[in-house]
Amino acid sequence: MNHLATTRFVILAAPRSGSNMLCSMLDSHPDILCHHELFNPTGIFYALPLRDSDFRLARNMQERDQDPLRFLAKVWQQHASKSCIGFKMTYQQNLAAFNSVLVAPEIKKIVLRRKNTVKSYVSKLLAEQSGIWEDYGDTRPNDDIQVELDLNHLQQDQAFNQRYYTHIEHRLRETQQNCLHLEYEQLSNSACQRQLLTYLACRYLPLHTRSRKQNPSDLGQKVKNYRQILEQCRDKEILAQLTDLHA
Repeated sequence: MNHLATTRFVILAAPRSGSNMLCSMLDSHPDILCHHELFNPTGIFYALPLRDSDFRLARNMQERDQDPLRFLAKVWQQHASKSCIGFKMTYQQNLAAFNSVLVAPEIKKIVLRRKNTVKSYVSKLLAEQSGIWEDYGDTRPNDDIQVELDLNHLQQDQAFNQRYYTHIEHRLRETQQNCLHLEYEQLSNSACQRQLLTYLACRYLPLHTRSRKQNPSDLGQKVKNYRQILEQCRDKEILAQLTDLHA
């Protein structure tokens, strides 16, 4: 049985907040093995370089879900000789695993947010419609797909995500743990990458992503009722995010 990696971490993020980008960036570092959503209810998503290999932590999802803590122990043990290993979780995928990593001080927490929550929500709608949740340059772009935006549903989604982040922060305060807060919009910044690698006790090297941005910055290209929403909306923050042409 392999010894545990020196550094263990988990990325906690709401959907469509750049977590696939962050995972592939971390996995570009020679000392880091970063899996994607190991506890996703639809599959076990290993680190990109391992997906076409014989690497397995469980025979199937049923085995994973029957004993999630045993599966989690295997995650830390099978680190491919890397000194740093981690994975990402969105929402509370598998409560036993989620609660286990959340209260363990030896597991470093990276809390990832996307400042523009409107773009995050639109990205989720587009992914639900296209069925494409990950894009590493091997998928045909869905340039013709558009979605309709409902302000009530948007605000419900924003509130749901905020409750998720608030729960994480509350539990970390209760257990007197520190975490690293990152923003999707800053991930390509060298200062942000240096801060991240220092937190993970890894030497600094520029990180590179394999993920391809799926949606344009201009929401007017993807939201069918964009002009109507601009006229209806009275929330200044949502309006600012709707018209933001940056990442």
